[in-house]
Amino acid sequence: MTPPFLINEAPNIIRLLSNPAGMADVVGDRAKGTILGLAAGNLLGLPVEGWSAAHIFRNFPNGVTQIDPLERVRPMDDDLAQTVDLAESLVAGGNFVPDFGSRLVRWRRENGRGIGITTSAVIDLLEKGFPPAEAASIVYEERDHIAPNGGLMRCAPVALARHSDPEGLVKDSAATCTVTHYAPACQWSCVIMNAAIYLLLKGRYPSIEDLVMAAATDGAQADVVEWAMRTGEDLGDLEFDRGHIGHTLLCMQAGLWALKTPLDLENALVKIVSAGGDTDTNGAVAGAVLGARYGAAAIPDRWIECIPERERLEDLALKLLNAAP
Repeated sequence: MTPPFLINEAPNIIRLLSNPAGMADVVGDRAKGTILGLAAGNLLGLPVEGWSAAHIFRNFPNGVTQIDPLERVRPMDDDLAQTVDLAESLVAGGNFVPDFGSRLVRWRRENGRGIGITTSAVIDLLEKGFPPAEAASIVYEERDHIAPNGGLMRCAPVALARHSDPEGLVKDSAATCTVTHYAPACQWSCVIMNAAIYLLLKGRYPSIEDLVMAAATDGAQADVVEWAMRTGEDLGDLEFDRGHIGHTLLCMQAGLWALKTPLDLENALVKIVSAGGDTDTNGAVAGAVLGARYGAAAIPDRWIECIPERERLEDLALKLLNAAP
């Protein structure tokens, strides 16, 4: 029996997204930037995944600034690969949740690079015929209510596909998260991050306080609110390389920091990756936010050239804009 928690309504988040003040048309460059920024952040962080900030500094005193050019021909890492699978499910339309689950099963069989423990355990159950949310809820209970960042890392396509549908953004952010990650904190982190990307696509720059207070009023748990509100401009206040590496709320802080930082896209991604911890996923989530904020044109050419199947990703970004039901 699936636990009752699943976010279907969040009227205050929806009200925040529905406010027309200051809205601009969706710009294709921002949509492309969201997906390509996610890819760049993921790839930039891969070589130092799990390292402490001190270890990174000893090896990269100027920060991690380069993507390995061989990534262009390697199988996609899980952050990017699952983002593509989710995007293609959304573009296909129809009953996209089970379709996404099926794509994840196939991805693990054919690639599986970087797969997380929780995602792999859920896919075991998907292969046995369990529905996605039920499979995720079983693993959630068996693993003592753990809340990893595997749902958050790939959630950005929902913001693009539901750029004109605030209610759909809330519901589908949660539904696609629960294909593998059922924890309430996982669902809320996806809703909050996609709400931020949604507004950035419209040319609006939401405050963390507005997003978090809306989520809190809609029932977000106290720890979600507490972690989000601790996000400031100083990365030193956030412990990316200690204690909670891989937790969805720590990864959410990376995305919220990217929303708030005065740094440009390149320097912000270098800084978030060089802070250590789950660098590839923190980089992916921060990269999606920064890409939506600054657009694809802000991503350095030397990074763009290392992204695998770049044209496919750009095409998917534009198709997502037309995927609203």
